[in-house]
Amino acid sequence: MNIAARRYVISCSSLMLVYAALVALISWGVDLQQLPYALRVIAAASPAIPLLASLYVFDRYMRSEPDEFLRFLMSRAALLAGGAVVGLLTAWGFLEQYAGWPRFPLILAFPAFWAAYAFTSTLVRWRYA
Repeated sequence: MNIAARRYVISCSSLMLVYAALVALISWGVDLQQLPYALRVIAAASPAIPLLASLYVFDRYMRSEPDEFLRFLMSRAALLAGGAVVGLLTAWGFLEQYAGWPRFPLILAFPAFWAAYAFTSTLVRWRYA
Protein backbone atom coordinates (compact mmCIF):
# COMPACT_ATOMS: atom_id res chain seq x y z
CA MET A 1 0.00 0.00 0.00
CA ASN A 2 1.48 3.35 -1.01
CA ILE A 3 1.67 6.40 1.25
CA ALA A 4 -1.40 8.07 -0.31
CA ALA A 5 -3.52 4.96 0.19
CA ARG A 6 -2.31 4.50 3.76
CA ARG A 7 -3.13 8.13 4.60
CA TYR A 8 -6.56 7.67 3.01
CA VAL A 9 -7.35 4.56 5.06
CA ILE A 10 -6.22 6.19 8.32
CA SER A 11 -8.12 9.41 7.61
CA CYS A 12 -11.33 7.64 6.57
CA SER A 13 -11.20 5.27 9.52
CA SER A 14 -10.75 8.19 11.91
CA LEU A 15 -13.61 10.12 10.32
CA MET A 16 -15.92 7.10 10.48
CA LEU A 17 -15.13 6.72 14.20
CA VAL A 18 -16.07 10.38 14.71
CA TYR A 19 -19.22 9.81 12.65
CA ALA A 20 -20.20 6.75 14.72
CA ALA A 21 -19.53 8.63 17.97
CA LEU A 22 -21.71 11.56 16.85
CA VAL A 23 -24.52 9.25 15.76
CA ALA A 24 -24.34 7.41 19.09
CA LEU A 25 -24.29 10.71 20.97
CA ILE A 26 -27.34 12.17 19.26
CA SER A 27 -29.19 8.83 19.27
CA TRP A 28 -28.61 7.71 22.85
CA GLY A 29 -26.38 10.16 24.70
CA VAL A 30 -28.28 13.42 24.46
CA ASP A 31 -31.99 14.11 24.70
CA LEU A 32 -32.27 16.35 21.66
CA GLN A 33 -35.84 17.31 22.50
CA GLN A 34 -34.59 19.04 25.65
CA LEU A 35 -32.09 21.21 23.76
CA PRO A 36 -32.94 24.66 22.43
CA TYR A 37 -33.93 24.51 18.77
CA ALA A 38 -30.67 26.00 17.43
CA LEU A 39 -28.55 23.47 19.37
CA ARG A 40 -30.87 20.65 18.31
CA VAL A 41 -30.35 21.58 14.65
CA ILE A 42 -26.56 21.75 15.09
CA ALA A 43 -26.46 18.43 16.96
CA ALA A 44 -28.74 16.72 14.43
CA ALA A 45 -26.62 17.90 11.48
CA SER A 46 -23.27 17.18 13.16
CA PRO A 47 -22.81 13.63 11.73
CA ALA A 48 -22.78 15.14 8.24
CA ILE A 49 -19.49 16.93 9.00
CA PRO A 50 -17.26 13.82 9.06
CA LEU A 51 -19.13 12.49 6.01
CA LEU A 52 -18.35 15.65 4.06
CA ALA A 53 -14.78 15.50 5.32
CA SER A 54 -14.50 11.93 4.04
CA LEU A 55 -15.42 13.16 0.55
CA TYR A 56 -12.60 15.69 0.83
CA VAL A 57 -10.25 12.89 1.96
CA PHE A 58 -11.34 10.79 -1.03
CA ASP A 59 -10.62 13.73 -3.34
CA ARG A 60 -7.24 14.28 -1.67
CA TYR A 61 -6.43 10.60 -2.14
CA MET A 62 -7.37 10.68 -5.81
CA ARG A 63 -5.21 13.78 -6.35
CA SER A 64 -2.22 12.22 -4.60
CA GLU A 65 -2.49 8.69 -6.04
CA PRO A 66 0.61 8.28 -8.21
CA ASP A 67 -1.00 5.85 -10.68
CA GLU A 68 -2.96 7.94 -13.18
CA PHE A 69 -4.83 4.94 -14.58
CA LEU A 70 -6.03 4.04 -11.08
CA ARG A 71 -7.14 7.67 -10.63
CA PHE A 72 -9.09 7.39 -13.88
CA LEU A 73 -10.79 4.18 -12.72
CA MET A 74 -11.70 5.67 -9.34
CA SER A 75 -13.04 8.87 -10.96
CA ARG A 76 -15.14 6.91 -13.43
CA ALA A 77 -16.53 4.65 -10.71
CA ALA A 78 -17.37 7.66 -8.50
CA LEU A 79 -19.11 9.42 -11.38
CA LEU A 80 -21.16 6.33 -12.21
CA ALA A 81 -22.01 5.74 -8.55
CA GLY A 82 -23.08 9.35 -8.02
CA GLY A 83 -25.19 9.27 -11.16
CA ALA A 84 -26.82 6.00 -10.15
CA VAL A 85 -27.69 7.26 -6.67
CA VAL A 86 -29.01 10.60 -7.93
CA GLY A 87 -31.07 8.81 -10.58
CA LEU A 88 -32.48 6.25 -8.16
CA LEU A 89 -33.28 8.82 -5.48
CA THR A 90 -34.96 11.06 -8.06
CA ALA A 91 -37.06 8.16 -9.32
CA TRP A 92 -37.92 7.23 -5.72
CA GLY A 93 -38.95 10.85 -5.07
CA PHE A 94 -41.38 10.78 -7.99
CA LEU A 95 -42.72 7.43 -6.78
CA GLU A 96 -43.23 8.92 -3.31
CA GLN A 97 -44.97 11.96 -4.73
CA TYR A 98 -47.21 10.31 -7.29
CA ALA A 99 -47.49 6.62 -6.45
CA GLY A 100 -47.67 6.72 -2.66
CA TRP A 101 -44.38 4.94 -2.03
CA PRO A 102 -42.93 5.21 1.49
CA ARG A 103 -40.44 7.99 2.20
CA PHE A 104 -36.81 7.07 1.62
CA PRO A 105 -34.68 7.80 4.71
CA LEU A 106 -32.19 10.32 3.33
CA ILE A 107 -29.63 9.44 6.01
CA LEU A 108 -29.02 6.37 3.85
CA ALA A 109 -28.01 8.41 0.78
CA PHE A 110 -24.32 8.49 1.74
CA PRO A 111 -24.09 4.73 2.41
CA ALA A 112 -26.01 4.20 -0.84
CA PHE A 113 -23.34 6.16 -2.71
CA TRP A 114 -20.53 4.04 -1.26
CA ALA A 115 -22.46 0.82 -1.94
CA ALA A 116 -22.93 1.99 -5.52
CA TYR A 117 -19.25 2.94 -5.66
CA ALA A 118 -18.25 -0.56 -4.56
CA PHE A 119 -20.42 -1.99 -7.33
CA THR A 120 -19.32 0.46 -10.05
CA SER A 121 -15.63 0.22 -9.15
CA THR A 122 -15.88 -3.54 -9.59
CA LEU A 123 -17.59 -3.09 -12.95
CA VAL A 124 -15.09 -0.44 -14.10
CA ARG A 125 -12.08 -2.52 -13.08
CA TRP A 126 -13.58 -5.58 -14.78
CA ARG A 127 -14.22 -3.52 -17.93
CA TYR A 128 -10.62 -2.30 -18.13
CA ALA A 129 -8.90 -5.43 -16.84
